[in-house]
Amino acid sequence: MSLRWHPDRLRTRVLDALVAPQRSDAVARSRVARAARERFVSGDSIDEAVVTAAWLRRTNRLAAIHPLLPEATDAAGVEVTVSEAVTAIERVAPVTSGGDYRSEIYLAPEQLALGVDPGLAADALHRVCVAGDDHRVDVTLRSGPHDDIDALLDLVRGARQEHPRLTTSLVARRHRSEADALALASSGARVRLVRGGAGEPRSIAWEDPHEVDLAFARCLATLLGSGVHTVVATHEPTLLDLADGLADQSGRGPEGLEYQFFLGADSDLQLRTADAGHRVRVLVPYGPGWLEHLHDLARRPSGVRRLVETLSGRA
Repeated sequence: MSLRWHPDRLRTRVLDALVAPQRSDAVARSRVARAARERFVSGDSIDEAVVTAAWLRRTNRLAAIHPLLPEATDAAGVEVTVSEAVTAIERVAPVTSGGDYRSEIYLAPEQLALGVDPGLAADALHRVCVAGDDHRVDVTLRSGPHDDIDALLDLVRGARQEHPRLTTSLVARRHRSEADALALASSGARVRLVRGGAGEPRSIAWEDPHEVDLAFARCLATLLGSGVHTVVATHEPTLLDLADGLADQSGRGPEGLEYQFFLGADSDLQLRTADAGHRVRVLVPYGPGWLEHLHDLARRPSGVRRLVETLSGRA
């Protein structure tokens, strides 16, 4: 199927054009971007993110603090990431942790310069994980670009020797993810499973939505069947129902599976899920990279719907 007529790839191409350097400033000043930022981003600073995290805790939801930092290309950029991450960990821990509940910090491997210097990334991740261990805040890594998956898995494999609670994300729509899910499950790694947005070529990822859902189901069955800590990061009702059913079959019960949602998205669903006894965590993004975060959200069909609802006032 040609790029011109494939909906997901066409949408991705349009969205990529909107955040290109020559257009990004104008897009950031637009009414829709400002409205979406208000809804889906906690603010500019860790102070605002901590307030959001505390509010979530009062509504029976946990927080995954997500600093929206630029990609690190050298040691100085990595130091920015580590400094911000450690500060966020120290700030969020006192107001959200308690009992067996832990807050979480969510980082992208690009923020650790994984694609530039794996050794530098490993040292940076260790330092962040040490701070997390000291303050009972877990660390989760985003999946990152397809070309860096092997480097990411090596990074996680090394870090888990000292930090077994480290969680890595897995994009279900990628062809290799079923094998990666099996390998991670066999090692006992904690895994965050995402359906994945569009944009990757058909040579490495499923494009048909039904095929993507089936791939997600296969990965999820592998993870739940192994008994590893599993986070289901999706808003798709069919996949949430599937996760409920598989969790029951595996004997995990309501708290044996964690559900993760975007801030500002499907709040009623989040509250219903939490009130039903499930463990619910909400991604709390903050910082200067908010436009790139909205771009990532809009790459998903459901994300486009939420942005339209925000603009129209129906949200």
